[in-house]
Amino acid sequence: MKSPAAIFVVDDSAELGEMLDVFLTKEGYPTRVFNDPLEALSALESAETQPRLLISDFRMPGINGLELIHRCKLIHPTLKVIAASANVLDEEIEKYPFRPDRVLPKPYTTNALLALVKSLLSQ
Repeated sequence: MKSPAAIFVVDDSAELGEMLDVFLTKEGYPTRVFNDPLEALSALESAETQPRLLISDFRMPGINGLELIHRCKLIHPTLKVIAASANVLDEEIEKYPFRPDRVLPKPYTTNALLALVKSLLSQ
């Protein structure tokens, strides 16, 4: 049996990141949480274990979620991506060549998140 897919979670809310870490780990997914998108990018570049999924907040200080997704996809083209946001606009998404595989509107339930995680990782 192959090992479960690693998931990177990027959210500037430490509390939300921690909650997702606990939840996803309990569901059997090795998870790494980052509160700074640039740290996540650096970890992706040097990670021995490449994540199969990135769950990123959209609005963050520094670089936004779409910029992070763009840079991550350049490093790791097969990475699956969920963008979580209270207000992501299609016009903003269309400015970037790489788009999230799914957009998860905030607030969301852990069940909604888990359903997306399972559907993306089973592809």
